[in-house]
Amino acid sequence: MKKKEPFLSEFSNLLFFWFIAVTYFFIFRLIFILIYNSDINSELSTSNYINGLFMGFRYDNISIAYFLLIPLISALTLIPLKKVDIAIKIRKIFQIICSVVSVIISIVTINYYSEYKDQFNHFIFMGLYDDKIAVFKTIITDFNPFLNGIILFILIFLFIRIFAYYENKNKIYSFLNSYQFKYKSFIVKFLAITLYVGCFRASYGDYPVRRHYAAVTPDHFINKTIINPIKALEYAIIDFREINKVDKQNPFGKLPKHVQENYESINNFIRKQKSSLITLSDTPDQIFLIIMESYDSWALSDKYSDLKLTLELKKIKEKGVDFTNFLPASYSTFNSLGSIITSIPYCGVNMSKIGANKKFSTSIFSQFKELGYETNYFYGGYLSWQNLQNFIKKQGADNIYGAPDSSEEKVIWGIIDEYLFDLVLKKVDKTKKSLNIILSTSHHSPYEVDVYKKGFFYKNKQDLPLKYQKIYNQKNTSLRDLGHLWYSDKSLGNFVRKAEKKYSNSLFAITGDHFGRKFINTNPTLYESSSVPFILYGNTVKKLPKKIETPGSHKDISATLIDIVAPNNFSYQSFGNSMFNASTENIGYAYQKIVTKDLIKTYSKNYGEKTFYFERKIKKNINYKEKLDSVMSLSWQYIIKGNKIK
Repeated sequence: MKKKEPFLSEFSNLLFFWFIAVTYFFIFRLIFILIYNSDINSELSTSNYINGLFMGFRYDNISIAYFLLIPLISALTLIPLKKVDIAIKIRKIFQIICSVVSVIISIVTINYYSEYKDQFNHFIFMGLYDDKIAVFKTIITDFNPFLNGIILFILIFLFIRIFAYYENKNKIYSFLNSYQFKYKSFIVKFLAITLYVGCFRASYGDYPVRRHYAAVTPDHFINKTIINPIKALEYAIIDFREINKVDKQNPFGKLPKHVQENYESINNFIRKQKSSLITLSDTPDQIFLIIMESYDSWALSDKYSDLKLTLELKKIKEKGVDFTNFLPASYSTFNSLGSIITSIPYCGVNMSKIGANKKFSTSIFSQFKELGYETNYFYGGYLSWQNLQNFIKKQGADNIYGAPDSSEEKVIWGIIDEYLFDLVLKKVDKTKKSLNIILSTSHHSPYEVDVYKKGFFYKNKQDLPLKYQKIYNQKNTSLRDLGHLWYSDKSLGNFVRKAEKKYSNSLFAITGDHFGRKFINTNPTLYESSSVPFILYGNTVKKLPKKIETPGSHKDISATLIDIVAPNNFSYQSFGNSMFNASTENIGYAYQKIVTKDLIKTYSKNYGEKTFYFERKIKKNINYKEKLDSVMSLSWQYIIKGNKIK
């Protein structure tokens, strides 16, 4: 028999290694679903299951790539050096490692799910702080280690026997070797590298598989089975490190002296009562708090009005209440969302995991339920993003909806804005009082909406009004990017028109999550690169002033809405203040920024302090940085240490 070509032979064995591993995880996922099939809560179509299994297959590829990397590198480097036996031994070692790790981790995760209703998460490490003897006894009592041990031994034995049996089989090699062509050796090596890259990324497109892609079906349980258990453990380690990386000492310094001396707890300090003198024509039945992705204030200003990018919100603003000095809590979507929902200022600590385990008394959902409102949350993306479903559920929302709850076509981030708003109109009951928080997605890269099909009108720079052509920098922001701002605004306007007809006694509160990082040139002012809108609109607020200069940020939204709907003397907890209350200190606080009626300041460890004055420079002997650090120190203390002051 003709001697085998060494690399092609080893490449054939690596392909078989990949096939066996990916088949194992496919079978594991089916068994997982069968064992816990009673946890399936949604009516799923065949296509839903296919989507889930295919996405799981993509995650499996990433995990298997970890075990293939060193064997592939060994084959590419050692075989040309005539060290074929060493390359083979290395591959065999990793086949055993993969077999042992895959079997152990899949058995453990099936048992872990029975207790925690999840694959591995950062809770798995909480046992480090538990009574070790108690943990051991629990395992012995509840998880049948004898049966699990037998299954583990059998599966590892089968794995190793399969690899050994097929080690010298020639089917894959013979098939590959049957093709003869020029530069075959080079092309086979190039093919091996290309296949590995696709395996490691689980994609040949612009984006590799990301964590939030897991929620591709309407069913929460099926989505939990999609992430491979090896990847689930990897994410658990990342989450655990994130939660525990914070310093033991408050990074913003001690809590304010007057708080330490006069209050027994932080909850006591942040307790408030409705006390504003605002007068409404009626208390709204349905409240829609709409958080628009990357929707900032600059395009709403008169300076840029002729661009006609935000005509819809501009019309709403002219009829509603416009809070002109308003900042987002942070630079990113979830951190701003977390502040809106909890009223806790973002202080650099991500609450997606912490808030999934700890319910804050400041939660907007809990306080509106106390006021008699059903609470709903709508997101245009997948609820696995940033642990969103668990976070929202823990903070008290009655109903949670994401992209899989819509039958419309999905894009990378989920459903486009118009479909999200259609879902809201479909789900919100006009016979019930409700608070509905909505987070959009479309104004976000990779900007997948066909905005020209939707009616966008700028196809080249020359289409812009002449005064903007002179300052427009297409390298910084493409016309397609601007088109997505226009599209989001258009979808928002269409929704408000439909909703105010369907819900006659409704209130709309509209803001952006953060500066969109897109501007018509590379030199926005600090205001243009910081501010987001906060606008109230509806019949219930039509008698209120059209323009309010009280400074504020996302943490103040819940207090402002409570001020609108709550009876006098209603008691609640919030880090924010009602923006109708002129007795506040007239400073809006955000992460590394403050805003007043006169200026915006930003503070950076890298770049120091920067100030933008709205009209003229007004020097005041106020240490804004000290005040900002006081707010941040309280926030950090509350999130990390809890309610205690000392």
